Amino acid sequence: MLKKLPIFNHIAAILPHYTSEGDTTTIITTDGKHTSTATSIRTVLRRLAHSRAMDLTALRQHTILATGQRILQPLPIAPGLVLCPMKTRIPKIAGDTSTGYINYHAVMGVAENNLSSYQAVVTLTGDTDIPVYWTSATVKKHLQSAKLAMSCTAQSPDSHPNLMPIAQKLVEIIYDILVLKHGKE
Repeated sequence: MLKKLPIFNHIAAILPHYTSEGDTTTIITTDGKHTSTATSIRTVLRRLAHSRAMDLTALRQHTILATGQRILQPLPIAPGLVLCPMKTRIPKIAGDTSTGYINYHAVMGVAENNLSSYQAVVTLTGDTDIPVYWTSATVKKHLQSAKLAMSCTAQSPDSHPNLMPIAQKLVEIIYDILVLKHGKE
């Protein structure tokens, strides 16, 4: 079992992975190193949130308001760690997750993949390529949602604190536009 999680801004991805021992979680750092743990992705996310005294349910509610996405919300856990959900595997057993998380700040590029059943490849810092079952357009949409959620919940390390109220107002306006576009109240 993984005793200590990497520093927030050193996490590049948290991915579900099958091994001979069963369903595991792999944490990839920004230098390309892989660490496996027998704990589930859900547990790793809870531990990350707990280390920041953060409630994941409340964080998800904030990101729903910011992005208008009801499922698969980005998770802005800390400055330097904004986790974007990505479909990275097909579950072998009912109840296993197909969703991994990629740190928005670690993404170097997104490309189409025509060589296998994976439709896109996300390149991360540390020369790590993550194959994804979604199209590159869907991946980019989720990365944009992460950027939007980040602007209203967790400051990025390069943001200026005086711009935060302006960014929050812009997020509110964008949310209102999304609500009007989708005809919701």
